[in-house]
Amino acid sequence: MSAFLPVKIRFTNLQAATAIQSVVEARAAMDAAAWKNKHLHSYRQALRLLEEAQAGTCRQSIAFAAFVKAARDQDMIVSDQPSEALKRLDVLARSIYAQDRMPRSI
Repeated sequence: MSAFLPVKIRFTNLQAATAIQSVVEARAAMDAAAWKNKHLHSYRQALRLLEEAQAGTCRQSIAFAAFVKAARDQDMIVSDQPSEALKRLDVLARSIYAQDRMPRSI
Protein backbone atom coordinates (compact mmCIF):
# COMPACT_ATOMS: atom_id res chain seq x y z
CA MET A 1 0.00 0.00 0.00
CA SER A 2 1.22 3.47 -0.80
CA ALA A 3 2.10 6.03 1.82
CA PHE A 4 -0.20 8.75 0.42
CA LEU A 5 -3.30 9.05 -1.71
CA PRO A 6 -2.19 9.21 -5.35
CA VAL A 7 -1.78 12.62 -6.94
CA LYS A 8 -1.98 12.64 -10.74
CA ILE A 9 0.31 15.12 -12.43
CA ARG A 10 0.97 15.91 -16.07
CA PHE A 11 4.41 17.09 -17.11
CA THR A 12 5.16 19.80 -19.68
CA ASN A 13 6.17 17.26 -22.34
CA LEU A 14 2.47 16.22 -22.37
CA GLN A 15 3.12 12.60 -21.54
CA ALA A 16 0.27 10.70 -19.89
CA ALA A 17 -0.63 11.76 -16.37
CA THR A 18 1.42 9.97 -13.75
CA ALA A 19 0.10 8.95 -10.33
CA ILE A 20 2.59 9.83 -7.60
CA GLN A 21 1.96 8.25 -4.20
CA SER A 22 5.23 8.12 -2.29
CA VAL A 23 8.25 10.23 -1.45
CA VAL A 24 10.45 8.01 -3.64
CA GLU A 25 8.13 8.45 -6.64
CA ALA A 26 7.90 12.20 -6.02
CA ARG A 27 11.70 12.51 -5.91
CA ALA A 28 12.03 10.50 -9.14
CA ALA A 29 9.37 12.67 -10.80
CA MET A 30 11.26 15.81 -9.87
CA ASP A 31 14.49 14.40 -11.31
CA ALA A 32 13.19 12.88 -14.51
CA ALA A 33 10.21 14.99 -15.44
CA ALA A 34 9.88 18.06 -17.56
CA TRP A 35 8.86 20.88 -15.21
CA LYS A 36 7.93 24.37 -16.37
CA ASN A 37 10.30 26.14 -14.00
CA LYS A 38 12.89 24.29 -11.95
CA HIS A 39 14.06 27.62 -10.47
CA LEU A 40 10.74 28.36 -8.76
CA HIS A 41 11.04 28.54 -4.96
CA SER A 42 8.36 25.90 -4.34
CA TYR A 43 10.16 23.46 -6.69
CA ARG A 44 13.52 23.94 -4.96
CA GLN A 45 11.89 23.70 -1.52
CA ALA A 46 10.11 20.45 -2.44
CA LEU A 47 13.31 18.98 -3.84
CA ARG A 48 15.19 19.82 -0.63
CA LEU A 49 12.45 18.42 1.62
CA LEU A 50 12.17 15.22 -0.42
CA GLU A 51 15.92 14.69 -0.09
CA GLU A 52 15.68 15.27 3.67
CA ALA A 53 12.73 12.87 3.95
CA GLN A 54 14.71 10.16 2.20
CA ALA A 55 17.60 10.84 4.58
CA GLY A 56 15.23 10.59 7.54
CA THR A 57 15.59 14.18 8.73
CA CYS A 58 12.16 15.37 7.57
CA ARG A 59 8.70 13.86 7.90
CA GLN A 60 7.52 12.27 4.68
CA SER A 61 4.10 13.93 4.91
CA ILE A 62 5.72 17.39 4.91
CA ALA A 63 7.93 16.55 1.93
CA PHE A 64 5.03 15.07 -0.03
CA ALA A 65 2.87 18.12 0.68
CA ALA A 66 5.70 20.34 -0.59
CA PHE A 67 5.85 18.25 -3.77
CA VAL A 68 2.10 18.66 -4.31
CA LYS A 69 2.42 22.42 -3.75
CA ALA A 70 5.26 22.66 -6.27
CA ALA A 71 3.22 20.75 -8.85
CA ARG A 72 0.15 22.87 -8.13
CA ASP A 73 2.17 26.11 -8.46
CA GLN A 74 3.14 25.00 -11.97
CA ASP A 75 -0.40 23.86 -12.93
CA MET A 76 0.64 20.23 -13.22
CA ILE A 77 -2.01 18.68 -10.95
CA VAL A 78 -4.56 16.66 -12.89
CA SER A 79 -6.27 15.17 -9.84
CA ASP A 80 -5.58 14.89 -6.15
CA GLN A 81 -9.03 13.62 -5.23
CA PRO A 82 -9.60 10.12 -3.90
CA SER A 83 -11.10 7.62 -6.34
CA GLU A 84 -14.77 6.70 -6.16
CA ALA A 85 -13.82 3.40 -4.54
CA LEU A 86 -11.92 5.18 -1.74
CA LYS A 87 -14.83 7.58 -1.21
CA ARG A 88 -17.20 4.63 -0.82
CA LEU A 89 -14.81 2.93 1.57
CA ASP A 90 -14.66 6.12 3.67
CA VAL A 91 -18.47 6.20 3.89
CA LEU A 92 -18.55 2.54 4.93
CA ALA A 93 -15.82 3.06 7.53
CA ARG A 94 -17.64 6.06 9.02
CA SER A 95 -20.82 4.02 9.40
CA ILE A 96 -18.92 1.19 11.12
CA TYR A 97 -17.17 3.57 13.51
CA ALA A 98 -20.45 5.36 14.25
CA GLN A 99 -22.02 2.04 15.30
CA ASP A 100 -19.06 1.31 17.59
CA ARG A 101 -19.53 4.64 19.37
CA MET A 102 -23.22 4.17 20.10
CA PRO A 103 -23.97 3.39 23.73
CA ARG A 104 -25.22 -0.12 24.22
CA SER A 105 -28.25 -0.75 26.35
CA ILE A 106 -28.09 -3.50 28.95
